[in-house]
Amino acid sequence: MQATERAVAQEAGCRTYRFAVMLDDPDEYVHVQEWTSEQTWDAHQGSPAFRDYQHALFELLARPSDMEVHRGADRSRPEPSGLPDPRALD
Repeated sequence: MQATERAVAQEAGCRTYRFAVMLDDPDEYVHVQEWTSEQTWDAHQGSPAFRDYQHALFELLARPSDMEVHRGADRSRPEPSGLPDPRALD
């Protein structure tokens, strides 16, 4: 995850990209991202760094991730876009 933080920090529009383990459960983590615009966030979603992160993370997960996206006061829970194993998309 540290390699992912370093790689994504170099992407255009990335303000913050951090992972933090939960103190009461080291098997849980929070992922905080801040982007300059929707366009830069969308570009990140298609980047090699994001793809590599998804592939590496899959082997570590006991279950599919829960994700909540916050945009100002708005928040949403995206529906999975496909199979839970991102390697199946290759």
